[in-house]
Amino acid sequence: MSTIVISSPSEQNSDNETSDNEAQFEIREIHESESESERNETPEITHNTKDFPLTDLLRRHLGTVLICALSSVSFLLMVAIIILFQRNFMPATVNVVSHEQTNFHIDEPLTETPIESKVVSLVPESKFKLVSRLEWLAQPPAHPAKPFHTPVPYVIIHHTATEDCSSRAQCTFIVRFIQIYHIENRRWWDIGYNFLVGGDGEAYEGRGWKSVGAHTSLHNAQSIGIAFIGSFDSHKPPEKQIAACKDLIAEGVELEYIKRDYKVLTPRQLQLSNSPGAALYEDIKTWNHWTQSP
Repeated sequence: MSTIVISSPSEQNSDNETSDNEAQFEIREIHESESESERNETPEITHNTKDFPLTDLLRRHLGTVLICALSSVSFLLMVAIIILFQRNFMPATVNVVSHEQTNFHIDEPLTETPIESKVVSLVPESKFKLVSRLEWLAQPPAHPAKPFHTPVPYVIIHHTATEDCSSRAQCTFIVRFIQIYHIENRRWWDIGYNFLVGGDGEAYEGRGWKSVGAHTSLHNAQSIGIAFIGSFDSHKPPEKQIAACKDLIAEGVELEYIKRDYKVLTPRQLQLSNSPGAALYEDIKTWNHWTQSP
């Protein structure tokens, strides 16, 4: 005989809830197992030194770098020791030259000149500032100069008909330009004037006291030619330029290259020329030794 069991709705509901809970539990376990398997399958993040080539390079070559640094320091120390040894223990070789063996003042600055230069000053030391050929870097004469029969009776004053100058740098530039012009354009063997005087108050050596100049035709062999650097048609030279010329003439008299009763002339008195300019000529006519005719 079969027995039929009829359950109440409440019991059915409880059975359903139990089955649902069991299903949910099983699903939760499945998810947890899956998350654990995913964690197990996730690879560990490790730092690979190959991703940092600079660090690896320094680590590998650190010894070489240290050796190079130590070698450099050792070399510098050796150089310092050698220098100290030479200063303290090596005797210094000094060539002693007496003041009588020199041709210049010890307190004057030395100027550079090309090696094996044949430029030689043709005048002795002077009381005022005389810029030698060596100092203004003159070209050497193309051939030996024709000597003077001194003392000469005349001093002929010119102007260069160039720009004026007020510093040694400017005057030196003009003097060198004049020498180049006389040599290359006029085919002379050197600058034509015996001396030049600048607006800086200094005299510049040309052919000097002992060589015949090339400044006034037919009168070169009997005169010292002195040129004022500049053009003096409308204005006089500065007083220091005039004073330098007068001091130069006085020295020539003292050294017996110019006669004591010398005469001062200008090119405009001897040939067709405007030199030394109208303004300078008017001043020269007030000089003691100026003469109207030779």
